[in-house]
Amino acid sequence: MVTTRYRFRVGRLDGVLPDGSNWNQPVLLGHFRDKETGVDNGIPWEKWGNPHSPQSYIPELSVFNVETTWDENHGRPKGRNLARDKRGKNFYDVGGPFLNIKIETGSPVSGTVLGGSYTNLTGTKKYEGSFMPPSSTYWGTGWAQGPLNYTGNSNALLPDVAPYFDRAWQKAKPKLETASLYVALREAHEIPQMLRTTAKAFSLEYQKTKLERIYHGSDGFSSIERLGPQLSAKKMTPNWAAEQFLNQQFGWAPFLKDLGQFYQTWVNADDTIKRITMENNQWVRRKVRVDKSVDTQIIEEVQLPLNSISYALPCFPVSFPADFFLSPPSWKIVEETTLTINAVGKFRFYRPEFDMTLPDYTSAWNQVMRYIKIYGLNINPYHIWQATPWTWLLDWVSNIGSYIERLSDSAFDSVAAAYFYITAHKKVSRRMEIRLPFVDGFKTLEFERSYTSKQRVSADSPYGFNLTWENLDPRKLAILGALGITRRRGNFRMGD
Repeated sequence: MVTTRYRFRVGRLDGVLPDGSNWNQPVLLGHFRDKETGVDNGIPWEKWGNPHSPQSYIPELSVFNVETTWDENHGRPKGRNLARDKRGKNFYDVGGPFLNIKIETGSPVSGTVLGGSYTNLTGTKKYEGSFMPPSSTYWGTGWAQGPLNYTGNSNALLPDVAPYFDRAWQKAKPKLETASLYVALREAHEIPQMLRTTAKAFSLEYQKTKLERIYHGSDGFSSIERLGPQLSAKKMTPNWAAEQFLNQQFGWAPFLKDLGQFYQTWVNADDTIKRITMENNQWVRRKVRVDKSVDTQIIEEVQLPLNSISYALPCFPVSFPADFFLSPPSWKIVEETTLTINAVGKFRFYRPEFDMTLPDYTSAWNQVMRYIKIYGLNINPYHIWQATPWTWLLDWVSNIGSYIERLSDSAFDSVAAAYFYITAHKKVSRRMEIRLPFVDGFKTLEFERSYTSKQRVSADSPYGFNLTWENLDPRKLAILGALGITRRRGNFRMGD
């Protein structure tokens, strides 16, 4: 039985009651001592005096992390709900929407860090104690100033996974074509123009090159005489640059990619046919990396000035005496955003020419049809779309091409999924590094505030995203029925 559930977990600081009622009690950091000296019966003596100027702070937050989770409880897996992959690892073939939000506040569990003893330059004063976590005012603008505000507002920092729907399906689905020969042949007429454009570019570059004449003197030294351009140099106009860019992006790049695909298909043809034959009309589980990005930026960098009497530090409640340091303290805040998009699905397809159970599997006709399929020489609506001029421009601003590709996959290859999910893992972290060049040795304090979200989104139907059950025609529903896929509670699953 599937039930929706919500879970909330809090990690409280040491000493804070479970209900958080006493979180705002002062936390003692330490105290200062002064060195006392004197003479007793003619013998000099020195000792550290009694503690004074005790330092404490009231925690701004009562927790070091907060975690919330929204998911579905499918009960204990039985039979078909629990399967094994090729490595023998268990996995579930049922699931649903999942969202996990975790906030790390950067507060140490004990409330303090880096306990020790620190003396000043003259050795007459000493601080015995530790340091506190920086308050929110030091963490820069944005989410880090109030991280706990985002635990209830789950959509505030979640990644938008919709732009990855089509790309994820394309990467995860079974690969029957390893080359695009039909599209390449349809576009072959553009190769002469592509070559002419490139030749024109080389010609212009040649005309701009300055001639040089080398003279060999009788004294054994040589000199170079520059004669200027070989011909009247033409200027690179914006139109010329745009023409070369388009020629590279939509001429040479696809052409060289096609050549590489043809070569790899030719080299691996037997293995590809063997793989497709083994997977034909079988359930195949696939997990792919769709995208991963890392962005790093410096939020703030502070270098305190020289010749100060004391320094205001993020890790201390009052100004710290300057004579405890060999040089001014400093700190830096760096924010790193990591986004990882994965996709996982269980697919099935059927092509009669790859069906070993048919008596004519080894016939010459089916052998030819298998090569036609892996080289992409067959004709379907998606190939026609690819070969139609300017459709690439529509694909930049819409998902028409991806929609046509999925329709072609289902109509010609009967590609469908028992389940298909996109998972997004996003982490935004701010790390504060406080550098303290104490007389007793260089110390570095590191704190981190982070926001982590883990999200799973289920496809709208066995044919991917943006194609709901209500939009499936009778033929597609018949294919799903033959594959044993039925709808259940707005999702889809394998039939009994």
